[in-house]
Amino acid sequence: MKDFPIETSKKGCAELHTRHKKILDMLEGGRLSIKEAAFSFGVTEMTLRRDLKYLEKCGMLLQVRGGAVLSPARYEPERSVKEELERKFTLAEALYRRIMPAETLFISTGSTVLAFAKYLARHNTLPVTVITNSLPVASSLFKTHCHVILPGGELRSNSLDLVGPMAERNIEDYHVDYLISGCDAASAGYGFYTSDMNLSNLEKRSIHIADKTAIITSSSKFGKKALTRFAAREDVDLLVTDGELAAEDEKELSPFMEIIKVSTKSRSAPPETAVQGKYND
Repeated sequence: MKDFPIETSKKGCAELHTRHKKILDMLEGGRLSIKEAAFSFGVTEMTLRRDLKYLEKCGMLLQVRGGAVLSPARYEPERSVKEELERKFTLAEALYRRIMPAETLFISTGSTVLAFAKYLARHNTLPVTVITNSLPVASSLFKTHCHVILPGGELRSNSLDLVGPMAERNIEDYHVDYLISGCDAASAGYGFYTSDMNLSNLEKRSIHIADKTAIITSSSKFGKKALTRFAAREDVDLLVTDGELAAEDEKELSPFMEIIKVSTKSRSAPPETAVQGKYND
């Protein structure tokens, strides 16, 4: 495989290749597996290991057995941490305004989903029951108007989320108005994916107990690959994403779901319902 060119930057570390940036995006969700990441990018494990070695040298990640985790000392190659948080909360605000008030929610895992939970905690003033398998989500809703239910299960090895057969069985007796979920990858033609099989199994069960399913995610997830699909297009009722969603992806998804595209360049710009999807008025 042909190596990519590298140019030296002023910081003393070479400029990042597109794949490097995508690796850092994947690490935002927790520990990265070399095997899964190599499959996702369509490269050999040896190539992926070289990428990780380079990024570790730049201080952006730490290599661990079989993969890598984000380095606490890393710097952001494109956006500051504050800017990234603002992007996530802009999406979270748009989702909140679209679906609330709701009486019951299942809130899944992921950083953008967590941003929604934090927005809910700050702005919701009505009683709402929240089922979640995410310990950070549960913690963010502590001492709010939310009644929080944890389904039990096994703690994932790379993040503070509960999965496994016990969690899957325990949610079967519940019903919620909305499932709120993110994704590791998305395809306009096939649906939404995660890199964790156990999480995928729980997400599928969660879809069945929800009246409607909402996906909140960055448009950068489209075109990426991950191990397993947890939701087909017809399983999803609402997609909240940024304004950079490709027109062809938008066109392919709109017959199946409502799409809310949000400008994340300016906090003053209001959310825009960009497509007359199947649940639009």
